[in-house]
Order: sequence, then C-alpha cells, then structure tokens
Amino acid sequence: MKKYSIFHVPVMSFFSKSLYRDVARQWKGVGYGYLLLLLIVCWIAPTVKIHQGFSDFVDKEAPKIVTQIPKLTIVNGRASIDEPQPYRITDPQSGKILAVIDTTGAIRTLEEADAHILITEREAIFKKNEFQTDTFAFKDVNEFTLDQNMINGWLETAKGIVWPIVYVAAVLGAFVFRIIQSLIYACIGLVFASSCKPKLTYASLIRLSIVAVTPGIIVETVLFVAGVDFPHSGWCYFLAAMGFLFFGVKAASQDETPTNEPPPLYQPHVPDIPPVPPVPDSPNEA
Repeated sequence: MKKYSIFHVPVMSFFSKSLYRDVARQWKGVGYGYLLLLLIVCWIAPTVKIHQGFSDFVDKEAPKIVTQIPKLTIVNGRASIDEPQPYRITDPQSGKILAVIDTTGAIRTLEEADAHILITEREAIFKKNEFQTDTFAFKDVNEFTLDQNMINGWLETAKGIVWPIVYVAAVLGAFVFRIIQSLIYACIGLVFASSCKPKLTYASLIRLSIVAVTPGIIVETVLFVAGVDFPHSGWCYFLAAMGFLFFGVKAASQDETPTNEPPPLYQPHVPDIPPVPPVPDSPNEA
C-alpha cells in the first residue's frame, strides 16, 4: 500500500529514502501524471516573468522602433513608401541597422543592406541566422497597407495572448523533453540496479528517474525567477539527477529501518536465585 502521495514528492525527493522506496515498490504506472502536474505548477512563475518582460518591451522599447517605421503600401505585388530611400530603421540603443526599405533596386541583398530585414519592391527578405534567410514575395498581395497604428495594435493584442501561448508551449515542450529524459535515465538506473535485490522493473526505474529530476526542476525554476545563472548548469543538473537516482535505487533495495525504541542505557544485573525446596507438612513426609 502506498505510504506517500504525489504531494510529498517535491519536498521529500531531496532527502527521503522512504519516499524513493515507496515510489519504487508501491506506486503503479510510470509517474507521468505527477510529472505533468509538477511542470504545470513550476512553469507558472517563469512564464509570468517572460510575459512581464515582453510587456515592458512593448510599453518602453517598441515605440522607439515603431516610430521609425514609414507607411508601407503594397499594390498588385509592388511595395512603395513616401520617404527618401534607402530608408533605414535602427536600434535606438546600439545604433545597429535593423531593417532597410529600398524599392528603387539600389540594394538587392541583405549583405548590401547590412541588416536583418530588407524590403524591396517585390519581396521582403529576413535573416534567420548567419547562413539562412527567408523570403516573402509580394506577388500574391493585391492591396495592403502597413502603418504604425496597425503595428501598435498587433503589439497590444500580443500583450494579451502571449502568456497563455508561451505557458502552454513551455509546459508541453518540457513534458515531452522530460519524458524522453526519464526513459534515458531509467536505462542508466538499470546499471545502478544490476546488483540490487529485489530487482527493480523498468517502470519503477522510470518513476525513480522522475522523482530524481524533481529537485533539479524546482531549483532551476527558483533560480530562473530570481534571475540567477551559473556556468555549466546543465551538467550540474545532470550530475544531481544521477546522484538522486543512485540514492533512490539503493534505498529501494533496502528494507525499512526498524523503529523500535532503543534499550535503556543501564540495566542492573539481578543474580539468579535457586528455587527454595518445599517444606514437609509432617515428619512422615520428610
């Protein structure tokens, strides 16, 4: 019979042999329900922080860029602006060029523009990374106008929906990652359990792996919210998980420690007294 519930795990996973033993021997399934619940709770604070950062960007930093964007009109697949060209949009802090608009044909590539975005008469080119670009052609656009009011409206709408989108994506992505991680860690647990008796099943090792990564998930969440980062954190979390997994496997192979009261510190010695023979009732009996 189970001794502990899933609500004991977040605290007791840091130290309790009894919890790991109970998870390995008495729990059923593979523990993914507990894992999902843990991630649902742990991702609330980080995604709230992400949402606050995005809202601050929209309110304070985005206007400095949006006010530079000219009115862009696309008619029958051809873009145009009523500004001198090439028109450059820069980062107000660093001064780096973010985007260039040139519908005259003087600038045709991102290398010539030295920017992340280039808008020509026929297409928009976006820099994905150092080696890849994306291109959006205007050939299918009959009529479209982009101005600052439209961009500000998009940003305000994004402020309202970014948190649920980021939250759901983060929980689902982390859940898939942790499932794969638990399957791999359970294989490592088979090595730890090779000399243990009784033998642990693969399902029980998956449960132990999920409990073993719980301290790392909690600590990582707290540090992220606090804004604390340290080098080689991934390796540190991995080594901690291996330590807790080894701890759990060994605990599962041991019996519960008896809880009998210890003997008293001093026990006086009482000498053995021989039994007294019965006294006869009469001389004849003697």
